[in-house]
Amino acid sequence: MRPRWLAPESRIFLKPGVGLLVAAIAYAALTAALAPFLHSDAILDVALVYLLLTLVVAALWGYWVGLVSAIAADLLVNFFFVPPLHKFTVQEPANVVALVIFLAVALIGASLLELLRHQIRLAESRAAITATLLEVSQESARAVSPRDALDRLCLSVVKALHGQGCSIVRAGDHWQVLGSVGGLTELTREEQAVAAEALRTNTIARLGSSETRPAIRRAATARSSITFVPFSPVAAERGVLRVRGPISAPPLVDIDRLLRSFADQASVALNRALLAEEAAQTEVLRRADEFKTLILSGVSHDLRTPLTAIRAAVDSLQDEGVDWSAEDRTSFLSTIDTQTDVLSTTVNNLLEMSRLEGGAVKPLLEAIEVDALLEEVRLMTARATADRVVTVESPARLQLTADYGLLVQALINLIENAAKYSFPRGKICIKGDLNGNKVTLTVQDDGPPIPAGDLPYLFERFYRGSKAGKLKGTGLGLAIVKATVELCGGTVQVEPAGGGNAFVIQLPGRTGAPR
Repeated sequence: MRPRWLAPESRIFLKPGVGLLVAAIAYAALTAALAPFLHSDAILDVALVYLLLTLVVAALWGYWVGLVSAIAADLLVNFFFVPPLHKFTVQEPANVVALVIFLAVALIGASLLELLRHQIRLAESRAAITATLLEVSQESARAVSPRDALDRLCLSVVKALHGQGCSIVRAGDHWQVLGSVGGLTELTREEQAVAAEALRTNTIARLGSSETRPAIRRAATARSSITFVPFSPVAAERGVLRVRGPISAPPLVDIDRLLRSFADQASVALNRALLAEEAAQTEVLRRADEFKTLILSGVSHDLRTPLTAIRAAVDSLQDEGVDWSAEDRTSFLSTIDTQTDVLSTTVNNLLEMSRLEGGAVKPLLEAIEVDALLEEVRLMTARATADRVVTVESPARLQLTADYGLLVQALINLIENAAKYSFPRGKICIKGDLNGNKVTLTVQDDGPPIPAGDLPYLFERFYRGSKAGKLKGTGLGLAIVKATVELCGGTVQVEPAGGGNAFVIQLPGRTGAPR
C-alpha cells in the first residue's frame, strides 16, 4: 500500500514545480554536508550519494524532474568534487568517463522508475475499473428479474459516473429503451442521429458537446450533454448505452474505457433479458399446448356426459309420439338444468385455468378486511352449503394483502369442495387468524379424512382423489385455488383436523393489522 501522502487525492506535494524546488534544496543541503570531502579522493562515494538522491527525486516526481536532477547532480559533482575544483573542466580522462557513466546511470534509473510509475498507474486504473464493474455486477445480481437488472445496471452507472440519468437502448427500425433511470425514456430525432453515428463508427459520441456536428449541437443547447456508448460490434444485440449529464470517472480510471466496459455489461444484460422473455413466451406456449392435450385426454368425458344427458332430455321432450306427464316433463327440465350447471362449471374452470396457465391474470394487491371477506364468501356459497352448518370466525379489523377477486374465487372453490365431500348436515368452519406476519384462512369440514396417498397430488390439474367415487368434477377446482393463491403471494395446503380436513391459506398480513 502506498503512503497516504502519495494517494491520488494528496498529490499537490508531487507536482513537478514542487519537485524541482525540493530537489534544489536537497542538492544544496547535500553539497554542504559533503563539503569535508572536497579535497579527498572519495569521488566515487560522493557520486553514489548524489545518484541515490537523483533516483529518489525521479521516483517521487517523475522522469522529467529526474532528468533535470540528474544533469544538475552531474554538474554539481563535476564542479565541487572533480579536479580542478570549482570549474566545469576535467583534467583526468578517467573522471570524464566517470561523469558520463554517472549521468547515463542516473538517466536510465529515472527512465526505469518512470516506467514503473506508469505500470503502477495502469494497474491501479485496472483495479479501479474492476472494482467499479464488480459493484455493478453485484447490484445487478440482486435484481428480481432480467428487466429489473437493466434498471439496476443503469442506476449503478449513474452512481459510478456521477451522472444525471442513464438508459440502455436497443437499436433497430424503432429505437427501444429497455432499462432506464433519471427519466431517460424515448429518444429524440437528434439523439437517434447521434446514436446511429456512434454505432456506425463504433466510437463514443456526445450530444451537446464540441464533438458533435454543429446542427445537432445547436439543437441540444437547452439540454445537458448526453453520451452515447455503442455496444461491441460482436455483441448479440445492437444498441447503445446512453448517459446524461456531466460525467466523471473515479481517480486513476480512463473514463472512455470505463464507458466501454459499462456498455459491454449492458449488452450482456440486454441479451439476457431478451432471452429470458423468449424463454418465458416459449414456456407459456409449451404449457398451453400441454393444457390442450390434458383437456382432450382428461376432460372429454366430463364434457360429453352432461351434453349426452341434455341431448337425451331434449330429444325426449321433442318426441311427439309419447304423451309425457307433467312430472316427466319437470324431470327432463330438471335434468337439463342440472347438467347445464355441470357443463357451465366445467367450461368456466377450463377457461379460468387456461387464463392462469397463460399468465393472462395480473393480480391487483390491496388491503382486505378478513371478517367482511369471509362473511361475503359465506353468503355467496349459501346455495351450495344449504344442507350444511357454516360458521365464520375472525378477529375484528384483521387485514391481509391480496387480490380480492382471486381470493374470493379461491375461497368459494374450497367451500364448495368441502360441501361436496363432507357429510350432509355436517359442519363447515371458515376461520381467519394472525400467525406472525402472516394471515391464515382455514376452511375446515367434518368429512372423511383425505387418504395420505392423495395428499401429494391433490392440487394438481385434473386429479381426482381415490375416494371421489361417483362425485362429478373436472379435478380443476383445487388447482385453480393453488394458482390464484400463489398469484396473491401466498401458499395453500391441506391437513387433517378434528376428524375431517382443513385447507389452510397463508397470505401476507397487512401492516398495522392487530396482533
